[in-house]
Amino acid sequence: MSSRLLEIERLHLGLLVAVVCAALVTGWFAPLSVLLGGIVMGVNLRLLAALTARLLAPGATRRPGVVVALVLAKFGLYIGLIGMLLWRLPIEPMAFAAGTTLLLIASVISSLRAAPVVALS
Repeated sequence: MSSRLLEIERLHLGLLVAVVCAALVTGWFAPLSVLLGGIVMGVNLRLLAALTARLLAPGATRRPGVVVALVLAKFGLYIGLIGMLLWRLPIEPMAFAAGTTLLLIASVISSLRAAPVVALS
């Protein structure tokens, strides 16, 4: 996994911990729903990175069974999430959305950190 993805993952984890702690202290969001949203997006990023690495690998190291297993795991994650919503588990939608948005925020922060600074003249 590239250093950029590892940086995004670390930043995502830090943001997730901070928002879950803030949700516990303030009571604005359901902390478990925020945590579930963050975990879903973190696992999705990890599965997509592994899937992309396998698909872009040279033909000798590409194993179709592993690629199929990764795709099934990715879709299984979302089918499981839909199943939990249909069984009416106590998932607060706005808190879940806040948890899922943290990966996007981590990606933007990481990109802004790495962007070259252009001097205006």
